[in-house]
Amino acid sequence: MIVDYDGRILAQADPGEGEKIVVAPLDITALRHERAQRTGHHMLAHLRTEAYPVYRQSYYPPAQWAREENLTYEKNVAAIQSAKRRWN
Repeated sequence: MIVDYDGRILAQADPGEGEKIVVAPLDITALRHERAQRTGHHMLAHLRTEAYPVYRQSYYPPAQWAREENLTYEKNVAAIQSAKRRWN
């Protein structure tokens, strides 16, 4: 199955036994636009790198909200934007 950035099924293998190959066109420009616009759905910005040794650098500050008392929407959006800039 191939699913786009918005959860729409673009292609799906026929049911049954055996291996299947599935192909579908991907709109990379639309994907990049959505990644730039959606602040809460950027998986790499939310990645907890300290959980995986392969990632040597933390992008989203580990335990950031354990140190701060007043978590706000604005502070979280700022942290996500900062993490996104580090990935680019």
